[in-house]
Amino acid sequence: MKLSVIIPVYKVEHTLDCCVESVLKQNVPDMEVILIDDGSPDKCPELCNRWALKDNSIKVIHKQNGGLSDARNAGLDIAQGEYVTFVDSDDYLEEDTFLPLMEYLQKHPSVDILEYPIKHGAKPKLSLKETIFDNPKDYWLTTKAWCHSFSCNKIYKRGLFDKCRFAKRRIFEDLYILPDLLNNSRTIATLPIGTYIYTVNDEGISRQVNIYTIFQLLRSEIRAAVRMRTMPWDKNGRNIYYYILCRCYDILRLSIGIKI
Repeated sequence: MKLSVIIPVYKVEHTLDCCVESVLKQNVPDMEVILIDDGSPDKCPELCNRWALKDNSIKVIHKQNGGLSDARNAGLDIAQGEYVTFVDSDDYLEEDTFLPLMEYLQKHPSVDILEYPIKHGAKPKLSLKETIFDNPKDYWLTTKAWCHSFSCNKIYKRGLFDKCRFAKRRIFEDLYILPDLLNNSRTIATLPIGTYIYTVNDEGISRQVNIYTIFQLLRSEIRAAVRMRTMPWDKNGRNIYYYILCRCYDILRLSIGIKI
């Protein structure tokens, strides 16, 4: 098995078919698609089962609701591919996205993480150049990776997740896990080919902006910068950016009454 595509499913009965169809049209040989029904209360469980009957490359897991991270972890637990990628079930892929990316990985077996472009509808959300980074910190700083820490526009060697899993019940789980994946990687590559189409889900976590989500974002930002050891230091040895982030973190923490 070359590629495992993990698709968490929750309350997306109107977009699931489009998502799955776009993945199956990638024409990647030896690919499995894992649909994780995360206790969805709508017609999604039935739709997942229908897809499994239509195509024998599709596997379905039905589980109690545990959130996006828990669903992705459940997919990782059964994934058989040498490589793994994630697709959110309210998004989809342009045709001929995975095949050239997989061909690139076969020619460059040292690459542990391969990132490709994103569009928000018809507009580019993330454009990339063809670059190979032999140092995770170079990738982090050169591409400003904290601004596009999305898990869904990347293909990973599955072995990166042997000792690393998504944090359960945590917002901005992509930013939280990326430094761990990078620090376990030898080579990261970016390509300008292929496109992941991001769509706006009004019920999604990213649309629920409030003081708590901002607090969680700051928390993940601080952890990511510390893990990547890229905080800027001034000539007196003071880390001003880190200090400001921590002060904002403390102010928000106290304002919403979170005890640590």
